[in-house]
Formats: sequence, structure tokens, C-alpha cells
Amino acid sequence: MSSKLLIKICCWLALALALAGGVLVLLSHRQNGGGKAVVPVAARILPATNAASARPVAGSNSSVPAALELARRSALFPSFQKHPFAAVRTNAAFGWTAEDGTQPEVMRQLAHNELEFERLAGESDRVYRRQLVYHTDTVAAQIERAKLTGEPLREMQLPGLDGAVIQFQIAATDLSPSGQQGSFSGRVAGRPDSVATFAFKGGREAFTIISPADNLYLFGEPRELGEIIVKSVDISKYPVGEENDVMPTGHK
Repeated sequence: MSSKLLIKICCWLALALALAGGVLVLLSHRQNGGGKAVVPVAARILPATNAASARPVAGSNSSVPAALELARRSALFPSFQKHPFAAVRTNAAFGWTAEDGTQPEVMRQLAHNELEFERLAGESDRVYRRQLVYHTDTVAAQIERAKLTGEPLREMQLPGLDGAVIQFQIAATDLSPSGQQGSFSGRVAGRPDSVATFAFKGGREAFTIISPADNLYLFGEPRELGEIIVKSVDISKYPVGEENDVMPTGHK
């Protein structure tokens, strides 16, 4: 392997791990039986005091208005529902919906609450496409089947957009003893200069795929159990040193 290719792969790996860090935060928050809203990563970075109603009231605890505003914006939308759209294309493992996830009305249906809607809308300048995909064969289930054969999971399929499937070759694994959560890293099959990462917790899954040879830059984040929001991103908005000579001008 040439030193230039090695440096490039290291840059892509650093970017993939940085993107994966964000979805790991999303994986750590899930809907519970009490119906409380999932609090997305936006809750950690959007100051509640931006809203006029969050301004401190004289003579009161200044944190109370901000806390109330944060609670309002993180409350589950009354209209929120699992599997909000029908799958128009399916295979043995995935079901792809047709709705354009970059449109405001669709983003509001995808989001659990106001904070998540703001996050989705705020990243619009980085996203070419966004699509909800259902995963009927979870990785947790695949791991259980692999245990029966005595062989570790070496490959898996990840969803692209509009029916596309990417073959992910696993190079490194970090699993909990239960096999119900963990992460993988590796590459796209047949693409030595690509980088792919995957993380899961139960049925909630997230991934990154960076394959310059295919002009493919995908980011999958969890929504509900068995639901992944897949988006194609503008990688030029994620600079990685001197590797901008391979940044795409179009998108997949």
C-alpha cells in the first residue's frame, strides 16, 4: 500500500469515527415504555436560552424558564408515529420509503420532537438526500445466528438509498458479552480506500460509509427499533486536511 493511500485512509477513518461519535450519542437515547421523548444530540448543543420564553424572570431561579423551554422543545410530537411511511421497495432485509427527507413536512414526521426537527433542518446544507429505511433483519439477530455456527460475523449488508445495498467487510469488532450492543469497523467490499463503521444497541443501528471510488458518502442514524434514516452528505462540508482533491462535486 502506498504512503499516499495510507494517509488518505487514515483521514477517512478519522472522519468516519467523528461522524460515528454523533450517532453513538443518538443510540444512547431511546424511547421508553413511559412514552417520554427521545432527546437527540441537538439537546446537547442548542442552548435553551435562545428562545424568548426562556429568558430569566427577575427574582426567580434563572434556570427554571430555560428548563421549561427545553422540556417543551424535547416533548414528543403528538403526531409522532413509528413506521410513518410505507415501504415502496423491499428485499429480504430492508424496506425503502419514497418520501423526500429533506422536505420540511417530511422532516417533521421523521423527528421525535422540536429539538430533533431543528437538528434535521439545521444540517440541510450538508445533506443531498435523506430517506427512511426499515431493517427487518437486525444485526443483533445476525450475531445470534453467527453464534450458532461458531463463526464470527465477517460481513453484513448496509442500506444505501433507493434500494441500493452496500456490502460491509468487517475488520474489527467490539461487542458486549450479551451481543446486544457493540460496534464494527472495516471497509466496503472491493474498495481498499474506503472506510465503514457501524454501531448498534438492540434494534437501533447507525453507520457511516466513506467510499471515494464510488463517490459514496452515507450516514445512517437510528430513529426507532428497526428504522434507519439514511442520508447522502456533502463531504466537502467535512474537511479532512489535504484530501479535498477527492471531494465529490455531485452525489450518490
